[in-house]
Amino acid sequence: MFHPRDLTTFCKVAEIGNMSRVAEAEAKTVMAISKQIARLETQLNQALFVRSRRKLILTEFGSAFKHKAAQLLQQHQELILWSHNSDSVINGELRVICQANDIIKETLVPWMAEFTALYPELNITMDVKESLININESEFDVFWAVSSYLGERYPGLKRKPLWRSKYGVFASPEYILRHGDPTDIKALEHHSVVGYLYNQPSNVLVLQSENGEPIYATPHCQVKTVSGIVELAEAGLGLINAPVDSSRIQKSLNEGRLVPILKDHWWEDAQVYAYYHPSNPIQSKVRAFLDFFCDKRDYW
Repeated sequence: MFHPRDLTTFCKVAEIGNMSRVAEAEAKTVMAISKQIARLETQLNQALFVRSRRKLILTEFGSAFKHKAAQLLQQHQELILWSHNSDSVINGELRVICQANDIIKETLVPWMAEFTALYPELNITMDVKESLININESEFDVFWAVSSYLGERYPGLKRKPLWRSKYGVFASPEYILRHGDPTDIKALEHHSVVGYLYNQPSNVLVLQSENGEPIYATPHCQVKTVSGIVELAEAGLGLINAPVDSSRIQKSLNEGRLVPILKDHWWEDAQVYAYYHPSNPIQSKVRAFLDFFCDKRDYW
C-alpha cells in the first residue's frame, strides 16, 4: 500500500525534477527524499525516474503513475475534509432501545426537544423491548438504561454507567394489613409477588444476605406483567422489587401508596448502563446522545 506521504513527495520531485530542492523545501535530507522514492519504486517494481546530472526525468511509467498519484492525493484530501465535516455535523439516524416505557418517559422525553434542536439533522428512533435483548437481532446504536446482564451476555459492548441504586422491596399498606409484614426472608414463602414476565424466573425477588451475597427469593406469583408493576403493587396484588431512587417509587412512598419492607435485606448495588457498540473513536451521533442525556441525570 502506498503511503500518502511518499506519494506527495514523489509528485513534488516529479514537478521540480530535483531532490535537493524538495528536501530543502520539506526541511529533510536528500537521503530521506531518496529513500521515499526508492521505497515507491520497490513497491511498484518499476523505475519512476531517469536520473541525469542536472534533472530527474520521469519514465513513461513514472509519468502515468504521477497522474494516478495526483488523483489519489486529491481524493485523499477530499476524504479528510469530508470526515472532518461529518464529525462536526451530527446527522443520520440514531436508534435507541430501552426495556420499559417508563424509562423513555422519565429519562429521555423531557429533554428530547432540546436535544433535537441542538442536532436538527439527526433523526431519533426510540423503541422498547421488555424481553431479553439479543444484539444480533436488534439493529440499535444505544441500549439505554439496561442492567448488567447485557454486558455479561455480550462482553464486547462498551458501556457507560447511568445510575446506581439500592434495589428495594415494596408493598401497599393494604397488602401488609391483609398478609402481614414479613420480618425475615423465610417469611416470604407465605407472600405473593407481582412478577416481571421476562425475569428468570418471573417471580424472583433480589435481596441481600447479611454478608452481602445476593439472595433470590421466589414467592408465590399470581400476576406476571411487563408493565404496570408499581400500579399492581399499589392495588395490593403483591410485593415488588424496584430501584429505591426511581421517581415513580419515591412518589408512591411519599403519597403512602407503597411502604418499604425487609430494608435490612435490600440489594445494595443495583446498576444500569448505557451500552453501545465499540468503535474508535466512538460514533459522533452516539457520543452526542450519551453526553447530552447523561448530563441530565440529576434531573431524573
